Amino acid sequence: MESREKLNSQECYQEDEIDLYELWLVLKKRKKLILGLFLGVSILTAIISFIMTPIYRSEATVIPVSSKSTGLGSLAGLAAMAGVSIPSAGDDSSKILAVLNSREIKERVIKKLNLIPILLEDDIPKKRDPMNVAVDILKGMVNISDDKKTGVINISVDYKDPKLAQKIAQTYIDELQKIMNEKKLTVAKFNRAFLEEQLNEQEKKLEELQKRLAEFQKKTKIIAPESQISGVVELYSNLISQKMSLLVKLKSMEAAFAPDNPQVKAIKEQLAAIDNQIKQIEEKSNIGALPSLSQAPEKLTEYGDLMREVKVAQEIYKNLLTMYEQAKLDEAKENIYVEVIDKPNLPDLPAKPKKKLMVAVAGISALFLGIFLAFFLEWLNNVKRRNRENIAS
Repeated sequence: MESREKLNSQECYQEDEIDLYELWLVLKKRKKLILGLFLGVSILTAIISFIMTPIYRSEATVIPVSSKSTGLGSLAGLAAMAGVSIPSAGDDSSKILAVLNSREIKERVIKKLNLIPILLEDDIPKKRDPMNVAVDILKGMVNISDDKKTGVINISVDYKDPKLAQKIAQTYIDELQKIMNEKKLTVAKFNRAFLEEQLNEQEKKLEELQKRLAEFQKKTKIIAPESQISGVVELYSNLISQKMSLLVKLKSMEAAFAPDNPQVKAIKEQLAAIDNQIKQIEEKSNIGALPSLSQAPEKLTEYGDLMREVKVAQEIYKNLLTMYEQAKLDEAKENIYVEVIDKPNLPDLPAKPKKKLMVAVAGISALFLGIFLAFFLEWLNNVKRRNRENIAS
């Protein structure tokens, strides 16, 4: 049994050896095809790579630098009281990336360097806006990438003119800084503008309430209701007390003296004067200078409501003013700018085409294609031969 297993293994080995040998014979037989295809494609690719226009790449790296203040953080409570929600700061890199990928910076670069005739090569389409075409071409030339960990942003420009590629990269950086300075895409600026708007609205509201209060005071003669009413009540009480005292005195004097007695007449005159004062207080509150006691509760309630609204508006205005002043300080402190780590370089070697890589890839592809064709042609010849043998037999 062992001898049989050895025999089977030897037969399998011989079959594998024969198959590999046959494969080698096929490759050897078709070596001219394989080598010819390999050399032909490699040489053709090399020629094409030398004919192709060389593309140069200018690269620059920048990193966002910002000075941020958190002064408004301590005013969160005031913001809540005033009904204002203040946004928080975002990522500086994302802002810069948004600007670098924006259409605005592309148009600025194109206008500054007058790139339309250069990029379009004086072949300006009739149906499309030349600026739109130039923006599309520039978009394909410029690549913006960033490192999420370090925040470093890479700007690369590919073009056939190395000097122009460098100029475009440098102009990108210059225009980036200009846009950041012009628009100041900072949270502090947004907070300041937002709070300024809220402050103006609250100021108008406060002025309107103060105007209503002044008109109410002018109409009702209420200036300081607590002191006014307390004074009226005190005067009223004193007059009542004096009246009661004089009435008692009058009764006793009428019992002792005649009605036309000068002292009795004097007391009656005093009583008449006191009654007149009491009547004035009850009806007009001291000849219209003070609110009527009968109308005092309603007027005081209305006055209290108005005064409360004014005080609330004043408190909100005060809080907004505090936050606004802090936001102005934060805006003065906060600024986002880019620090250039690597200036745009002037490339001396083309980045494209990569001739060696092109020839290597094309040669290897041609080699595999040649091997495939060799086996395919061999298989096709075998099929034809078997067909002829079958016909002959």
